[in-house]
Amino acid sequence: MKLVTFDEAWARLERHVPAHPTVPVSSWVPAEPRWLANDVAAAVDLPPFSRSMMDGYAIHAEDLGADTSLRVVADVRAGDAAADVAVTPGQAVRVRTGAPVPPGTAAVVREEWVDVEGDAIRLLRPVPAGESVQPQGDDARRGDVIARAGQLFDGQTQAVLRSAGVHESICRRPLTAAILSTGSELVTGPRGEGPPPPGHVFAATDAFLRSTLERLGVSVVAVEHAADDRDAIARAAQHLASAAELLILTGGASVGDADYARDALEAIGGDRPLLFERIWMRPGAPFLARPTPNGFAFGLSGNPAAAYVQFHALVVPFVLRWLGAKEARPFPLTALVEGEVRAKPVKHTRVLRGHLRLRGATLVFRAEDRQSSGSLTGLVSTNAIARMDRDRLAEGETVSVAWTRGWLPSLGLA
Repeated sequence: MKLVTFDEAWARLERHVPAHPTVPVSSWVPAEPRWLANDVAAAVDLPPFSRSMMDGYAIHAEDLGADTSLRVVADVRAGDAAADVAVTPGQAVRVRTGAPVPPGTAAVVREEWVDVEGDAIRLLRPVPAGESVQPQGDDARRGDVIARAGQLFDGQTQAVLRSAGVHESICRRPLTAAILSTGSELVTGPRGEGPPPPGHVFAATDAFLRSTLERLGVSVVAVEHAADDRDAIARAAQHLASAAELLILTGGASVGDADYARDALEAIGGDRPLLFERIWMRPGAPFLARPTPNGFAFGLSGNPAAAYVQFHALVVPFVLRWLGAKEARPFPLTALVEGEVRAKPVKHTRVLRGHLRLRGATLVFRAEDRQSSGSLTGLVSTNAIARMDRDRLAEGETVSVAWTRGWLPSLGLA
């Protein structure tokens, strides 16, 4: 299979996002992160009654510029019903923030705008009509769409839905995932002090894969390791692909005589071919993707730094689409480059690891000094990746970026 460009790889992934079941989710039970599967309409007016936005006094339209005293005839607090109290000319009703305003209210005069004289008040200034009153339905009317399919269903959204009387919404069901790390060189647990045995390295990639997937709301049901044995890797891939909807296999994605990722993904079964197996991308050109009978599988590099780039550049936005975030895409944000970046001229799309921060109101990206796929220690401070399609980025130039530390900012959604 020939090399494909980064953009063609994403286009193929977009066309093969699996369908995903939906479930009802309560607005009263913590359930984040989820994504709405349907538009949601308000079930009640928001606010459900005209209310005071300040502590003060409700007055009649004829008294907005009154220069005489107004008699205070009632006191309404939040939670009270104000239907049996009316505001008439020459009278005022004391109201508290969030309380319903009585019939006949033209404005609420703030406490600091009046002098209190026993059971009467005197205005210190004219008051505009509508002052400090939020009319019923000002924020949303019953039946208005207040949240769209594909938007994040989290605590903020739940707050809005509860306020609008929506007690249950339809969301995408969380995904299940399994991780299979391959390689006879991997040491998969602690060994006390000292280095691993000669020729071995400590397994690392599954740590950030699992962490990020769980922050996306994906349930990681298994993390397994397999030595470089074609049949053992194939059996593990088949088992895990049947136990989870998303399979991420690391290692063996290249074309060496001990690289079995392609065989393993093809052994899963089904009639869907590989979408691609190499991308014009550095690091991480060996990169496999295939729909499976139960969902989808990726084959990433066994090199942790390269797998990190592959995962955040293409797998994360793909998983977000699968979960229902309709606008998720690679490198959704734009930042200014801090410090010139030079690289050897190649046809690849380069993915730079680095640090993204706010400078005033502007996002600024500084690339790590060491971009080699053999350099891993920089990931301790890395929080973003950037796309580079030529051999030089100048200081102050714009570049497309995505957050990698924390998943929500990576969406970059309007």
